[in-house]
Amino acid sequence: MDLGPDTTVKNPSTGAAWSSDDSRKVVCPSTWTKHPADPIVGSTDCDEYAPASTHESGGFPGGVNQVTDGSKCAQLYTDWAFNGVGDGSTSFGLFADTRTDTDGPDGTERCGRAAIDSAQNQGAFSKLQPSVWRLLDDDGFFVDTPGFNHCSGTATTCIWRKA
Repeated sequence: MDLGPDTTVKNPSTGAAWSSDDSRKVVCPSTWTKHPADPIVGSTDCDEYAPASTHESGGFPGGVNQVTDGSKCAQLYTDWAFNGVGDGSTSFGLFADTRTDTDGPDGTERCGRAAIDSAQNQGAFSKLQPSVWRLLDDDGFFVDTPGFNHCSGTATTCIWRKA
């Protein structure tokens, strides 16, 4: 991913430099109806991937993953699911939101948005310190997703595993 957003890109509505909030509003507008969560999950927010603070965000103008709106992204949600080993226990998982697209994501989407636990969403990237890591605008970096590294494709449910 590339650090962003780019201050040379202007918001056509305000004339101000394009911001992470501008990218987020494209993928996660206030009109989006998030997937209902089981009460055990708690409060959820719309979370976007690639993150709004990068050039790869689906909301970044002219970016490689730019979409006209978040409905073009893979639609996902977090919930608890039976772990399949027959003991009735559950595991945290990331699931396809099939309310509109009954087949779920097909793997060609340029971005993703999901109803994610609010604490996780608001904590993600909160400790990103680009200057400490000597990252400058347009510098590339990788995001690791511990617990989901085994996920490969959209045909199966991706259950979180302790890393």
